[in-house]
Amino acid sequence: MHVLWVWLSRYLAEPWLDEHDLLAEAYQTSDPGIGFWARFLQGAIASGIAHAVLLIGLAQWHLVEPLKEPPALLSVVPSLDETPIEALDVDYLPAEETEEQSDNALAATSMSSAPVIEDEPLLTSVSEPTEMTATIELPPMLTALSGFELSDVVVQTGSVGVEVTEVEGAVDRLTEEILTNLEESRVLVVWLMDASISLKPDRQAAADRLQHIYQEIDASGGADGEALRSCVVAFGQQVQELAPPTADYHQIVEAIHKVPTDPSGIENVFSAVLTCVVRYQKERVQEHRRVMIVIWTDESGNDYARLEDAVQFCRNNVVPVYIVGPSAMFGKEQGTLSYLHTDGKRYQLPVDRGPDSVREERLHLPYWFEGSQYETLHAGLGPFALTRLAHESGGAYFIKDNPGDGSPFAIETMRRYEPEYNSPDEYLRAAGHSQLRKAVLAVVDFTRQRKFKGTPRLSFAPTGQSYFNEMREAQETAAYDSMLLQQCLGVFGARGLEQAYSRETSPRWRAWYDLTYGRLLAMMVRCNEYNWACATMKAKGADFVDKKSNRWQFKPDGNLHYGSQDERMAKEATRLLTRCVKDNPGTPWAVLAQRELKDPFGFKVVEAYVAPPPPPPKAKPGKPAPPPPPPSNQRRTEQPRKLQKPVEADLPKL
Repeated sequence: MHVLWVWLSRYLAEPWLDEHDLLAEAYQTSDPGIGFWARFLQGAIASGIAHAVLLIGLAQWHLVEPLKEPPALLSVVPSLDETPIEALDVDYLPAEETEEQSDNALAATSMSSAPVIEDEPLLTSVSEPTEMTATIELPPMLTALSGFELSDVVVQTGSVGVEVTEVEGAVDRLTEEILTNLEESRVLVVWLMDASISLKPDRQAAADRLQHIYQEIDASGGADGEALRSCVVAFGQQVQELAPPTADYHQIVEAIHKVPTDPSGIENVFSAVLTCVVRYQKERVQEHRRVMIVIWTDESGNDYARLEDAVQFCRNNVVPVYIVGPSAMFGKEQGTLSYLHTDGKRYQLPVDRGPDSVREERLHLPYWFEGSQYETLHAGLGPFALTRLAHESGGAYFIKDNPGDGSPFAIETMRRYEPEYNSPDEYLRAAGHSQLRKAVLAVVDFTRQRKFKGTPRLSFAPTGQSYFNEMREAQETAAYDSMLLQQCLGVFGARGLEQAYSRETSPRWRAWYDLTYGRLLAMMVRCNEYNWACATMKAKGADFVDKKSNRWQFKPDGNLHYGSQDERMAKEATRLLTRCVKDNPGTPWAVLAQRELKDPFGFKVVEAYVAPPPPPPKAKPGKPAPPPPPPSNQRRTEQPRKLQKPVEADLPKL
């Protein structure tokens, strides 16, 4: 075929070539071979010219590639056609399922794949954030709205944290974004509402506020000619469209008021986003509307495996996502949410609210002695998955916590410690190139896989029969933790990673190094010193005890006895933890470092006397007991006495 094309091109182009005397002498030669190759060369030149013309023509023809849908959506969302989408008012549309969906947000990004038994934990596997900093100017339309209040904080495209304290403030912020987009194009706002029961008060307050805002936008003339259309979609375990795209804001407000409660406790938020992007392509492509999705939720979402699909799809289709959501738990996925039950009592119920980074970066290492374990410490930043979606799509994340659920750390302080909002693959790839990050994540994974025993027994009764057994069991507890700690400390080498620390530019990772390595050293010293104290007291035996005392109590003490190695480790632990507090004031890292420094690393044994319980009172002498009644022929029946159990509240799944 190609030879035919060459000869055809030569035949078509030959008159032009002859006119310009190209290869004319070769044609006229008497040598037939030269004439043949001259004609073939002329055909090749003509073929090249024809190919070039064809390519230039194709380049001028603008081909519009159809939007690609994720394969998992093809069986869920309707195909695009000219038929308007009808609202569903009976059942939920099932959200898509993925065969490889992680059990939680961390399963896919663990730095080690199997429990570590005795070997040093290995690492088998964060780039610069793509921050979009185009400032949004306040549209002139805002000045015409009475009662519309905004703080001095200017929201930026891709913002990763704007704190709002009330529902009304969140709605006003969202209205600002809507009107800004409305100044440039016709707009479709998709109100994507979490259907969990815990969010019902917020939904009602948001609907009331929107009623007022929509009325004023309508009165100002900013939405003439159906320039602004809205729709309402509820999500939980499944997805349901409650109000189709409409310019009638009364339908929107009513639909938000009537969002049905999903009792499953599952929030497939990223699947819902994918469904909405595909479902409302007609409004974006055919009606030339700018589609913006507004998510209102109080959890971080359960379908973490769909995050990257949602990010890519929103970016490809230029759909910004604005989210009103909670602050994240610090270094953890599970947290709690304050829930006011119908019985009038407030309960702390478990929910997914994190973590604040791609995966857990915090040691699973208990604190010794009395004091908080800080299991519900908030990060002051939004959950990573939701924040990444807002950041990468060009939207914004608004932190909205219920009273009593908020973070004690100021967002202005925590901005310096934001994680890199990149994909999990980029996170692992960057961590793999950093010796410091690899070490931190390796020991975090190790402490997740192996459970530490925590504070051992601190009070003994040396006069008891089981004294030596109790002391030996306490030593075994400390020895077990010491074995695990030795494996963790081996990851940091004999002298730590100060050179890697000096090269690390992220304040977040520098804080993690100081806290992680410092806590491991401090715990190792405590285990050694406790073991020494137990061995010493066992050697002295029960005869050492003062006759006026009957307890040995282990108290924290600044003096160390185990050896010079302990002294060096204690000095380094104190230096690292103190540096963490000094360099990171007002952050969770400083709080956790101060908790470790609260008690000295050594032990002293204090004798104490605990009075035995008083003997039972003796019966007072008195009248003799009356004789028993005579037997009766009538059968005696007794009613069983039942203790009244407290009625447990029927608490929902949030």
